[in-house]
Amino acid sequence: MNILIIQGHPDDQSFTHANALHSYETLRNDSMNVQVIDLALVDFDPVLRYGYRLHMQDRAFIEQAQQKIAWADHICFFFPVWWGAEPSVLKGLLDRTLTPGFAYERKGPLRVKGFLKGKEASLYMTADDPAYYHKRYGGVVSRWRKDILGLSGIKLVKTMIMGGARWVVDQEKRLDYMERCSQQIQAYAYKDLEKPMVE
Repeated sequence: MNILIIQGHPDDQSFTHANALHSYETLRNDSMNVQVIDLALVDFDPVLRYGYRLHMQDRAFIEQAQQKIAWADHICFFFPVWWGAEPSVLKGLLDRTLTPGFAYERKGPLRVKGFLKGKEASLYMTADDPAYYHKRYGGVVSRWRKDILGLSGIKLVKTMIMGGARWVVDQEKRLDYMERCSQQIQAYAYKDLEKPMVE
């Protein structure tokens, strides 16, 4: 299984960044097929300045990101929830990579064809609100499931949220969450390896 980790926090000193890189290093040490997009370390314009009317000039990073998305079987998004949504740099990556012709085709208001069918995704988030709030009432999970991933044909299979993250100061609890995230991703990778080969 090809696994892509997308680290969506703009601060490379953040807990989210450490969590994403922990999962990346864990899978890499297990000799898994894993790549990473680290939005704290790349320099690109996250503003979709012309909508989809014109192409923007700085295409190199966007094309590399699309190649990684196309390569991946499972995409793991790591991000904090700010104002009920992902950070703007991650929203900008979605705007600029999940574009018409690559991720989907719209033939009418309710006629959308996702081009990324067969791929799965999981969300690993931190939030100030309790985890149950975002799973039951918050719009971030349902928006990702339906309007972002679903529109592109990607199936959301797992959501993990560290609720009240700002007040989780116990290092052991933070390390436990990191370990549970990496173990969850490993489970997807190993599950794929356990599938019988078709002869």
